[in-house]
Amino acid sequence: MGDVAISSEQEDVELGPSNFERVVLRIDGLKCGCCESGLSRAVGRIPAVRNFQVNTVLARVELELDTNRLSVDRIIELLETRTGYKFEEQVAVSGQVLEFIITDPRRLQHAVQPRGVTRVEAPERAPWRPFGLLSGRKGLTQKKTVDANGDPGAEDSPRGTSKLRIPPTKIYYDANVIGARDIYEHYLKYDPDLTLAPLVADPGLDLGAKQTRRALKWFLPTLAFTLPVLVFAWAPLNHDNPTFAHISLALATLVQLIAFYQFVPSALRSLYHSHVLEMDFLVTFSTTMAYVFSVVSYKYQLDGRPLETGSFFETSTLLVSLLLLGRFINEYARYRAAKSVSFRSLQVDQAILVQQTTTSWANAITSRIDSRLLQYGDYFCTPPHTRIVTDGVVVYGGSDVDESMMTGEFKPNAKGLDSEVFAGTNNGDGQLIVSLTKLPHENSVQQIAALVEDAELTKPRAQALADRVAAITYAIATLIVSCPCAIGLAVPMVVLIAGGVAARHGIIFRDPQKLEIARNVTDVIFDKTGTITTGRLEIIGLPMHRNTDHTLMKGLLLGLVKDIKHPVSIAITQYLERDILAHKNFEPLQVKNITSIPGKGVQGICAKTGVEIRAGNAEWLHINVIGQGKNTACYFTYGGDLRMSFELLDQPRPEAIMVIKELHARGINVHMLSGDNDGAVSDVATTLYIDEANTKARCTPEGKMQYIRDLQDSRKRSIVMFLGDGTNDSAALKQADVGVHLNDGSDVAKSAADVVLITTRLHDVLILLDISHAAYRRICWNFSWSAFYNFFAIILAAGAFVKLQANMRITPQWAGLGELISVLPVVLIAFQMRFRNYGKPYGAMERTYQKVEAPKREQRRSRQSASSASAGCCEMPTSTLAHVDAITGMSEKRGLGKMAYWLSSRR
Repeated sequence: MGDVAISSEQEDVELGPSNFERVVLRIDGLKCGCCESGLSRAVGRIPAVRNFQVNTVLARVELELDTNRLSVDRIIELLETRTGYKFEEQVAVSGQVLEFIITDPRRLQHAVQPRGVTRVEAPERAPWRPFGLLSGRKGLTQKKTVDANGDPGAEDSPRGTSKLRIPPTKIYYDANVIGARDIYEHYLKYDPDLTLAPLVADPGLDLGAKQTRRALKWFLPTLAFTLPVLVFAWAPLNHDNPTFAHISLALATLVQLIAFYQFVPSALRSLYHSHVLEMDFLVTFSTTMAYVFSVVSYKYQLDGRPLETGSFFETSTLLVSLLLLGRFINEYARYRAAKSVSFRSLQVDQAILVQQTTTSWANAITSRIDSRLLQYGDYFCTPPHTRIVTDGVVVYGGSDVDESMMTGEFKPNAKGLDSEVFAGTNNGDGQLIVSLTKLPHENSVQQIAALVEDAELTKPRAQALADRVAAITYAIATLIVSCPCAIGLAVPMVVLIAGGVAARHGIIFRDPQKLEIARNVTDVIFDKTGTITTGRLEIIGLPMHRNTDHTLMKGLLLGLVKDIKHPVSIAITQYLERDILAHKNFEPLQVKNITSIPGKGVQGICAKTGVEIRAGNAEWLHINVIGQGKNTACYFTYGGDLRMSFELLDQPRPEAIMVIKELHARGINVHMLSGDNDGAVSDVATTLYIDEANTKARCTPEGKMQYIRDLQDSRKRSIVMFLGDGTNDSAALKQADVGVHLNDGSDVAKSAADVVLITTRLHDVLILLDISHAAYRRICWNFSWSAFYNFFAIILAAGAFVKLQANMRITPQWAGLGELISVLPVVLIAFQMRFRNYGKPYGAMERTYQKVEAPKREQRRSRQSASSASAGCCEMPTSTLAHVDAITGMSEKRGLGKMAYWLSSRR
């Protein structure tokens, strides 16, 4: 009836057009990796749902829900009825939010909302709510509690109430306008008892830990009841004594009741709602048969006519115990797998804040605060052997920092003045004072975690094969020894671990399907500027044009390009800003209606004269250029007339040659595309040993996409990987079989990519390919093991080899080990990836990459020095190493960090 009601409700035209929203639900109560088939059927039978994905490893389901037909609460109700599991909506928090505990929300009614606070979500007037009802569900109504006398529950209610807590008040704010501590101090005036809400553990990990504890809770009493039965059956006792049989019957009955509670409801529910004989049905059948046969054997024994098999209670009890042990191992393996790739757990809860009134970093006044109260402009202290709270730049001290969670390299990196540090990385034996650059909600830990979590739900193609294989296994109606759990976990376990390993090397698979596709790449296409080259252009030529007011033109050009992030615009902006500092003869002029046109240039309107101005390539500007050289060129027109031109030089990345040679050695074709002129493209291609036939200059965004499409169509088995960083690469990233984005580029390109490189290391492409190959091999190993186990165990349990040797069989009581024996190798094969350093073979490339990063650190040092001076920070003496040592108080044992600090301060 429920399905009929839903269908008619969906077809009701009065409900309006469809409105599909993405919903993520956490699943509480999953028992094994075999549950996915039944879950998928239960979700798929709801008409208002489309495009759903189930991930049993992470215990989550993602779906698109037509909210005009069904609410989230109704979907949760239907799924809980049909599956027996508990579901809870996972609501993503947008923007920055602080959660406070306010004893009486009415105190906020008259509070003035400060500038920067965008929304305040206070609980209902009655603040108390049963702890178990706190969830993220939409539309959840607050339920009142009553004591034994029928009175409403209250804080001082002495009896009859559940464990209660005050729901938090959520304050949303713009961190660029107002800081977290400022908000806290503001609302503290209205509620002196105001406190931050307790930290909530990662919901996914918390749920995994709870399910693991639940599985252990049921296994331990079962084991306690089983052990005496085993002793009575196997110990050298008088087995004719009926007392042992009576006790065994009682204990076996208790075990069977546990088995009934654990397996029967879900088996019947799946059979009724999904019409599927799931694993629980096979378990129920096998355990019930074993118990019934044990009772029959017991009855014959009491009648003085014992069966040849003797007592059989150890069979049913041991079978249930081993099944529950396998379930516990399965839950623990899933929990450990999810925990191993959890990045949010790397976020430090507390920070040591350095007071702004500090006159000397060496004697800084500090205070410990909740890291959620950090705000822009803060400085924080990182003591030795602690995790760094959030991203920032070192302003004092020296140390070695283990950044393996960011880079995949286990060699500590020396950090000194102006060095960049990242949240979640481990500080060595030196102390650092860091200027905050990113708040905890936006730092490296949170960015990586968000990307990983977005990718975790997507099901790779190999998983579809696993689903079909598991369906075949369900058809084998043998006893419990037939275990599809291993097949069900073969792919998602490897994908989960591989995704975490890749993330620790700075590689995020936004689409896990690309994890298996990448190993088959036949062609790698590089964008030129900013990808295969450093992207830091230098102006080496500035041809002068007659009848031009260069002061006016420079001001207009700077006003036009200063906010454009293209490498050419950045180079021109830096050149003009240096010109202003040196001569002070012009300033940026106002330009309106600025529009950036990918692959062509940027245009705008002079606010004073209304004349159109443009900066870009010659083809777009319709300029005839004679004798164009090998370098990048940019031209500036005023009202269509050429007024200024720039010649810019870009250098290939030092590690680019080694990366391209390695790709060639693997039989992969290398291509290069660019919107630059023919001379510049040809020069870079020659330097990097790229065949000129595999290059194309003056490419528009559409041209890059068409080049990839032609390459894909020219050969049936071509798998194309494209690497880019700019907005003009977005179409190409989408068209490629595997689109890879370098992190320094635009957010538009990042959203179009399948893979995101957290750093700009070019050799991460090789690590990506290695991880893809390693993951595929482990998926094959898992399938091979699962197939071998199920085939061999089934025919062994069926007695196919008994004629060869009487003992060559699996007795029923040991069949319960099937889940454990089949799943454990799958887990171990997947986890083996975590113990290999995939970046180690590319150490030489890593060292050359650091050469590229040195100029960036110099620029950051300049910016930080300027900001420190404006903040009133003291200048650090840099004359001698002894002076530095006296200020920092560093011992000789910290030589590497001290030397890094001194060298960086000498720059």
